[in-house]
Amino acid sequence: MGIFGTDGVRGIGYVDSVDDPLHSFDSGRLFTKELCSEIVFSASKLADAGAVVIGWDRRPSNLELAESAIDSLSKTGRKIMVLEETTTPALQYAMLTQGAKLGVMITASHNPSEDTGVKILFENGRKPTVEEESAIENGLFSGTRDRGAESEIEHISNKPYIQRIRGMLIDFGRRGMIPDEGFLVDGSGGWISAWLADMISEAGFPCRETSDRDAAINLNCGAGSLSEGDVIEWDECRESDHSLLRMLRPSPRGRVLGFCFDGDGDRCFLISSNGDGALVIGGDGFMRLFSQSCADEKYFSAALTIESALDVSESLRSLGNGRVTETGVGDRWLQHALMNDLVADNIVGAEPSGHVILKHEIGSKTGLWGDGVKTMLEFLRFIDSHGQNWSEIASSSTSLNLTYSIYPSDRALWDPDGESGKLVLDAIVRSLNTNAEGIRRVDVEGESGLLLLRHSNEVEWSFAIRNSGTESKTRVTLRTAGGTRDESERVMAAMIDVLEPMLKSDSTS
Repeated sequence: MGIFGTDGVRGIGYVDSVDDPLHSFDSGRLFTKELCSEIVFSASKLADAGAVVIGWDRRPSNLELAESAIDSLSKTGRKIMVLEETTTPALQYAMLTQGAKLGVMITASHNPSEDTGVKILFENGRKPTVEEESAIENGLFSGTRDRGAESEIEHISNKPYIQRIRGMLIDFGRRGMIPDEGFLVDGSGGWISAWLADMISEAGFPCRETSDRDAAINLNCGAGSLSEGDVIEWDECRESDHSLLRMLRPSPRGRVLGFCFDGDGDRCFLISSNGDGALVIGGDGFMRLFSQSCADEKYFSAALTIESALDVSESLRSLGNGRVTETGVGDRWLQHALMNDLVADNIVGAEPSGHVILKHEIGSKTGLWGDGVKTMLEFLRFIDSHGQNWSEIASSSTSLNLTYSIYPSDRALWDPDGESGKLVLDAIVRSLNTNAEGIRRVDVEGESGLLLLRHSNEVEWSFAIRNSGTESKTRVTLRTAGGTRDESERVMAAMIDVLEPMLKSDSTS
């Protein structure tokens, strides 16, 4: 049984004891104290000898889950550094500064507050490989735990990370990179919400946190309910349940309105005005700005996912002075793809969801990870360097992306190599009036359940169907360079017409 999803393990937080934690997770998505402690202990057997950093975000069951994780490591002889409430990137930063070999972040990212889970990190903030995840799973409940020396427990502070961000904000302010009119921030009710807006205001720029720390994390706020390319008209903003959107008022095109993060702080969406409403800009827009910045630069290394807009990869490849890698969905694949290019000055990975992988250097140590606050600052740097044209560059897509999520879906019914995959191929062939021989399948590392199909003639087409690794949904993505919206919507409708009745059948019966 595989318990790892796209990024760690996630389920419904549950602190009472159960007879069979694996069965409870498999049948009811219960993420129990027993399962959490077993995952952490099993991961500790893989990690190099050294300290572990443990942190969590603000969810009802997380403190008890953290205590169980700490207890599972209490006889391993490892020094246990407890960061308490934090974000994933702040924990990765602490790992780098402390030289820790293992990181444990108890979170379910953008999922609702009743969900929780765990992200496992290895030295320098690296996310696990598929092989390491399998080894962790194989070590679960494998017998009595070896008891070693008593572990030292030390509570450490988030202050070094906060001070680093404060220093960057002050520098950006002095260099005129922060808009004088300020902007809103939405920390999704997570740890960022407690300090970022105040810090920006103290630097001399009006800023307000829109999420509510007294409400559930991720409730009607944050990046989780937004998608890159969304345009929310001003009237819709006023009526929105989303904490940041409902505070927006009509603004001139190109104005920075705010930034939305997710609960564990590793994603960031820029919210700007397109004149008619609020425009959501994520990883694709970031990479368009990056591409323009690389035109006269030395070597760069960029990683994109199979859901990134086709014009982004075409633009980067046309520069001819860097390497562009396409990966599966999820920031860990972006991170892994870039690890061989750490010496490059210009190194970045991004996906439309707002994950932007950046290089972080502390002394002689280097790590790669997504940090929503650092992404916000890099957006501001690009906006300053591109001037008034920045908005046109970030949103000037010459390609089209359509996405659709079948929810709730019985993910076990999706089989890219079986009947469901064949039905999708047939639907595409009919809709494009082509033949199956003209459509090729592309394999992507780490995406065993993915059906990725490409078709090229005068128009470039890419079709991806994959199960979510964190929720009960199946995601359908269509990308085209040269295809019209009418054509694209016709093909998307044909795929959904064959998939949705099949995948939702058990859920709706």
